[in-house]
Amino acid sequence: MQVRPTWLRSLPPLVLADLRRRYAGSALVAAWEVLGPELQAQTSALVFGWVLGIPTDAGLPYAVLIASGLFPWISLREAIEGCATVLADNRWIRRSRVPADLLVARLVLTSAARGLIGLLVVVGYVVVSGRRPGLLVWTLPLAGMVIQVVMTFGLGRMVAPLGTLAPDLRPTLVSLLTLLTFASPVLYPESLAHGWLRTLLICNPFTHLLRLYRAPAEPPAWQTALVSLAVVSATSLVALVSGEVVRRRVWWQARDTL
Repeated sequence: MQVRPTWLRSLPPLVLADLRRRYAGSALVAAWEVLGPELQAQTSALVFGWVLGIPTDAGLPYAVLIASGLFPWISLREAIEGCATVLADNRWIRRSRVPADLLVARLVLTSAARGLIGLLVVVGYVVVSGRRPGLLVWTLPLAGMVIQVVMTFGLGRMVAPLGTLAPDLRPTLVSLLTLLTFASPVLYPESLAHGWLRTLLICNPFTHLLRLYRAPAEPPAWQTALVSLAVVSATSLVALVSGEVVRRRVWWQARDTL
């Protein structure tokens, strides 16, 4: 594995171009990129928080709880689903010297902008509410975002060739990610799960990512923060190694099928 791939220097301008095209090309499109998930968050907050009257952890408003989980989850889901079709959508790569890893990294970083919006929601709530979390707590969401990007890149390197070789994997992946939406504390507080359901929830790496994202609004004990950091770091490492293994085994085979 190369320590510094040569395609890294091409990545920033490509990501900036994608972000400009997505958010600066049309004011209406840019606004809807934010308002769409925000509307979904507010609707979920209305149903779960007001109609069903479900309590939240530490008094965190439902709109903030859902937005802080929904935007990073949409970022992750968008990147993985996009990686499943990235080779098929760029068939010219077979006749070029552009590395497929560049396409995956470009898609992952562009999708990460959604996750940053979720972090801004948490920061805005903390500032408005007058809370004063410690400096260390403020670093946890940023650490979580970096780890999620690394983990998603590893997963993307697996999904891209496998989705090309087995197109039936794509709808299966969509269904699985939909299931994982409800298996993560995105639309509900973690405290609602009990017994074996809570055990499953704790085994979900995204649960630990959400703890990091919500840390400024819900400061965890340092032991909990360390456990969550360890879990998501280990998961990202496994994803990177698995992605490298799949790349070495089936990348060229997938490329030849284009």
